[in-house]
Amino acid sequence: MRFLRIQAHSYGRNFEVSPEEKVNAELMVEDAVGLVLLDLFGEAMVDEVDVRFSACSPMDQRDCFIQIQAQCSFQSFTLFPRTQENIELSVKEKCGMMLKEFFGPVTMDSVVIAPSLMELSI
Repeated sequence: MRFLRIQAHSYGRNFEVSPEEKVNAELMVEDAVGLVLLDLFGEAMVDEVDVRFSACSPMDQRDCFIQIQAQCSFQSFTLFPRTQENIELSVKEKCGMMLKEFFGPVTMDSVVIAPSLMELSI
């Protein structure tokens, strides 16, 4: 298993998720991203989701920052080629489409793949 860190942001006036219900937003993102990652990797586990909304601007807009940490088995990645670049692009595309359903226009800032602690100790 490898660690996967996803960072994204959105801004707007209306979100499908309520900024006042941060915990529910995080749970919805966790479930949806978990399904996307299962589809891409066959096995995956979402460890943490953090959704933060800024205060409203004078123009009644908010920023929304989304951070997701997960673990995935890259050996079972379902698309070819199984290169790091293709994995990162696929995660950006699929997770970006899912996040747009909740937050409107989303910018995928980064997808970072890091070795697990077990891989580091080998």
